[in-house]
Amino acid sequence: MLIWAGLACGYRLSDPKQVFGPDVRRIRIELLENKSAEPGFERMLGDALVEEFTRRGVLVPVYGRGPGLADLILSGVVREVEVIPSAFSSASLALEDTLNVTVELTVANAATREEVWRRNTLHVSERFVSSADPNTAQSNKELALLRVSASLAGRIHDELFQKF
Repeated sequence: MLIWAGLACGYRLSDPKQVFGPDVRRIRIELLENKSAEPGFERMLGDALVEEFTRRGVLVPVYGRGPGLADLILSGVVREVEVIPSAFSSASLALEDTLNVTVELTVANAATREEVWRRNTLHVSERFVSSADPNTAQSNKELALLRVSASLAGRIHDELFQKF
């Protein structure tokens, strides 16, 4: 009875491999353009994207620019990486900072250059412990950047395969 009810409502599981077609299996993740004030974040996010796509296995990341090497190309811009104090002590010292990251991404068909997916503004925030010690503050910020990169990579992958 449950099977019939599930079939009657039109719900069905979708195969992520069929979102772009059965022949689309490889993606080239280009180095993002970094227009933020955070040097190297584009590489950190690129590494997180490669790791996420490799882990999920639906689209295999490939390197190189030869014809026929990739089926899709992911490219984009890191628009903003901003750290804002967000929690203060009674002595007006920052206890927590918020890291805000905004990116713009597109995925295009490698053969035709036709855009198949676009996200103009993808925004992620992460809070981290502030510190009066500059080394500790930098270390905490770098860990927050790594968490944001992983979170963004997961969201990008998930949104790429959502089909409504």
